[in-house]
Amino acid sequence: MTELRVPKLNNNDTEYLLVEWLAEDGAEVLKGDPVVVLETSKAAEELVAEVDGVLRRTAEIGATCVPGEVIAYISDDSAPPPTAADREPTSSGPVITAPAQVLIDEHGVDPARIRALGKKVIKRADVAALLETGVDAGGDSASSSPETQTRPLPAVQRAVAAAVTRSHHTIPAAFTAVKLDAGPAIARARVLSKEARALIGLPELLVSAVASLHEQFPMCFAEPMVADGPGGDLAVRPSPAPNVGVTVDVGHGLYVPVLHGADRLSLKEIAQRLTAYRTKAMRGAFREEDLAGGNIVVTLHTDAAVLLAVPIIFPGQTCALSLCAPQHEVALDSAGNIVKRTTVTLGLAFDHRVVNGREAAMFLNAVRKAITA
Repeated sequence: MTELRVPKLNNNDTEYLLVEWLAEDGAEVLKGDPVVVLETSKAAEELVAEVDGVLRRTAEIGATCVPGEVIAYISDDSAPPPTAADREPTSSGPVITAPAQVLIDEHGVDPARIRALGKKVIKRADVAALLETGVDAGGDSASSSPETQTRPLPAVQRAVAAAVTRSHHTIPAAFTAVKLDAGPAIARARVLSKEARALIGLPELLVSAVASLHEQFPMCFAEPMVADGPGGDLAVRPSPAPNVGVTVDVGHGLYVPVLHGADRLSLKEIAQRLTAYRTKAMRGAFREEDLAGGNIVVTLHTDAAVLLAVPIIFPGQTCALSLCAPQHEVALDSAGNIVKRTTVTLGLAFDHRVVNGREAAMFLNAVRKAITA
């Protein structure tokens, strides 16, 4: 009899939610078959059977699971596992996935309407369909108005809060910014989009430019580490490849999926992966492998009114870049003539324990030149 144990899915969460069993209790499963879905604060992850056999579940939908916990057994016959008789449902109500909870919180959906759906697992699509009926989402009582209720933050935002708090407490960050004449880069991106038949813009050019500078500026991609013990010295762990995280927020929470080995990706491949990540963000379909392993972050600020943005450095990283929306302005050219141009502000937050201002400015200017090359 083989145990199905909960693995450690990320470094941020200490427990996960069991949201769906993909195989019935007592069903025959094959090695590699997905059998259960666990939800972390930011992603859903499938666990697979490690051997052929009969699945015997020991945890119910809605259970909170911790790494190392046994949630099922896979046996070579139909005999139940020793703990099967002790199984009890852990929740009397439906399990609500994180993307669904975000939508519920945004619209103040009455919990009674959610329960009335009669489903064990409430997904975002279920809540969206409920809202499309056109009926008032909340209850009739003024006391239950979403404007006056105290509501917990969605799981995705709680994960953001934890990362931001840790960053502010542990990273002495500094910031610098440069202005980029983006007109030529935007024109180049239009040409490349037609050639590649993919949507290439400044974000894709920036990701490619940052990744290309990994060998030249290794400290900007390094992981700061403090030695164990009182007064432990700071050290850094160089990264073998540029794994560039890019912020994605389509209204359902902030995610930072990672483009691993971005220096080996063409602009078309970068564009395709970012498009796929935006789709996953809309569907709440990220896997932990999409979000893990980054060593530098690019934050995108597309609102036209945003002139400058100071990004948060993720714990375990050294640098974070920000790209603001294009702005139109007039300037003097080298001959003193008035010309119109399109500019963007490119910012860099850096861990001043690892990177000094001179190196930060050199890195930022190298990124600027790579974008306009």
